[in-house]
Amino acid sequence: MDNSDIARISHFLLELYRNAQQMEPGRFQHDMLQQLGQLLDYDYAVWGGAQAAERQITDLVVLNQSPELLIRWQEVGQQDSFCDLTLRHLNRSWMFDDVLNYRNTLAYNEHWRTFDVRHMLSTIMQEPMDGYVSFIGLCNVDPSRPFSEHERQIKQLLMPHLSEALRLNRQQTLDLSTEDNEGTALASPQGWILASSAPFAALLQEEWGSAIRRLPATLLDDTATYGDWCGRRIIIQFRRFSGHLLLRARPLTPLDRLSPRAQEVAQLYAGGLSHKEVARQLGISPETVRKHLARIYAQLGIASKASLARLVSLGGRATKREF
Repeated sequence: MDNSDIARISHFLLELYRNAQQMEPGRFQHDMLQQLGQLLDYDYAVWGGAQAAERQITDLVVLNQSPELLIRWQEVGQQDSFCDLTLRHLNRSWMFDDVLNYRNTLAYNEHWRTFDVRHMLSTIMQEPMDGYVSFIGLCNVDPSRPFSEHERQIKQLLMPHLSEALRLNRQQTLDLSTEDNEGTALASPQGWILASSAPFAALLQEEWGSAIRRLPATLLDDTATYGDWCGRRIIIQFRRFSGHLLLRARPLTPLDRLSPRAQEVAQLYAGGLSHKEVARQLGISPETVRKHLARIYAQLGIASKASLARLVSLGGRATKREF
């Protein structure tokens, strides 16, 4: 490695950590793969994560190729001896040619050749989350253009930084969205939790009784139809964010159990409006407002407007808060 390499690597690392603090997830990975092309010569690349034991892809960014490259790989993943090698020796960079007779295998001929992948330089990194690994694979189409040992050395040097920068990027996203007594998480569209705060993990365990690595499919289906999700003990708010799901969880409060209309009445009345003012704002009669308040008081076990205002002010939000 000469002085020119050192200068280019230094510049890349400065951009890597700067962009990790400034860019949205997904865009960060895409842009850094493009910049990686100034250091290593490749035709297309993938940067993603997986559950190692099941070889289940959880999140994926692909440059210059279709995501089908790895989505369809899962059909042959259990028989891929190159994947066997990289999973046995995590945190090291490997090439197809490191596997004896790899080009005679089903995985190579039935999958990688279909996508014109003749050479690959891949690294799988062990991550702090249980069972989760991240990976970057660089691919070349030309059979006469294999990756060199020099390129392997550079990628091996960069991989711990790329892995750490991605964690920082995701944590930065969560930190910008976190408030007291709430937990936040970043998940893939399929519900795989990619990063989370400690309160978020604790709230999910309280709801389901065990640690959760992937959000239940029924929860994702419900939010696609109705938006935010209300469980037995928690509420999870969802927001689409740069190809990911940004989640906020908080404990369920008595006010959350009210109907949407009752929540509106409670919020406005607790905010200082009179029966008539609430009725005028919601387009209903004052008598309907009184009936709503009678049911609200009974459900919450309170007897005064002051008690209702105190419940709302203590964090029992009667309306959804955007984030």
